[in-house]
Amino acid sequence: MKNSIYNIKGGNIVGTATKPKTKMEVQIMSKLLITFMVFLSIVLTYNYAGAVAGQCSNCHTMHDSQGGADQGDSGAQSQLLLASCAGCHTTSGAGQTTTYGAPAVLHSAGTAGGAQGNGATNAGGDFYWVTQGGGDAKGHNVADISGVSADATIGRTPPGWEPNATSGFTFGQVAGGAANWGANQLTCAGTYGCHGNHTTANSLQAITGAHHNNANTGSGITATAASAANTVANSYRFLGGIKGLEDADWNWNETAASHNEYYGKNDTSTERDNDTTDTYQFKETSSYFCAECHGFFHSRIDADATFGSPWVRHPTDIVLPNSGEYDDYNSDNGDDTAGSYSLQVPVARPVVPTNAEGSSSTVSPGDSTTRTGAIVMCLSCHRAHGSPYADLLRWDYTTITVGAGTTTGCFVCHTDKN
Repeated sequence: MKNSIYNIKGGNIVGTATKPKTKMEVQIMSKLLITFMVFLSIVLTYNYAGAVAGQCSNCHTMHDSQGGADQGDSGAQSQLLLASCAGCHTTSGAGQTTTYGAPAVLHSAGTAGGAQGNGATNAGGDFYWVTQGGGDAKGHNVADISGVSADATIGRTPPGWEPNATSGFTFGQVAGGAANWGANQLTCAGTYGCHGNHTTANSLQAITGAHHNNANTGSGITATAASAANTVANSYRFLGGIKGLEDADWNWNETAASHNEYYGKNDTSTERDNDTTDTYQFKETSSYFCAECHGFFHSRIDADATFGSPWVRHPTDIVLPNSGEYDDYNSDNGDDTAGSYSLQVPVARPVVPTNAEGSSSTVSPGDSTTRTGAIVMCLSCHRAHGSPYADLLRWDYTTITVGAGTTTGCFVCHTDKN
């Protein structure tokens, strides 16, 4: 093995020579090459660092050209990407992922059997239902999805909009804190979106670097703890500042023991319903994520005092009591003992489990301090993306009838009212 030596004068190569490598140099280079190949195989096999893996060309176009055609300088191309958020996360099939290998959030031909949840949709539900005629109430009207316009009934400003909910928030203020959203429709990410930073209006720029710097999953890990949440990349599902435990298959194969763990806190702040201070004690919970746009639904638990009467809004970020009808959560057998974790009516946890601990089937009403505790959250009742039912609910609210003897939906928690 020889080492070529080039002499450059005036910008030109004027001569070459070769110098034989020593035996030691050859051995060192061989070891380095072997080490690199082993490292590369680990990267490709085990999805190193939990970041996006695979061929760069699966996602990127580097020269603004495909098949000899100019791809333009707007949209996804501005980030050297082949497709937008919606483009990468849409599938025409009924599977868990798209042709890009991304989790499917829109099954354009509908979900398996028209169902939601296990084996039909990922955790957030599906945008399919909002793309159908008259589906405004069944999903978030995201502008990035072709053919989806603003909600015909409520318009562009989110219901319960509280302009100061994200004032001073590390990841920026939604809508810049404007009194209303004007002509701006909800987007996947950015100033008027859910994911990434709110400091830029461009969805793709708002999540720049997140896919490549995602939190570590590693070999054999079935869930990833997003417990730092100080960057978009290490936040739960790229929701800036939000914590949680990410199920490795996005709840596609969810069971009572294997699922996302959402973060929640028992917020007893006396300012939660104060119109002048708009205080949110905890800004890392799943419910606060919803409050970023629907703040009045989160902060105004009741008309006056936090624990007063009447309650004009269902509470969130509050511990499920270990008393009354609530201690029979998902059980309803009258023994004052909770059943297992309900996939239909999930609860948040006051502690984010570690990767090694993973998710749990145990639910402990009244517990606001451990990883098996039970915190009522927005996602206990709603899907984030969409569902077959009005208001993005996890069940058909019109079938919930007091005294009918059913144990699903509202009656998973309100066990004495069925």
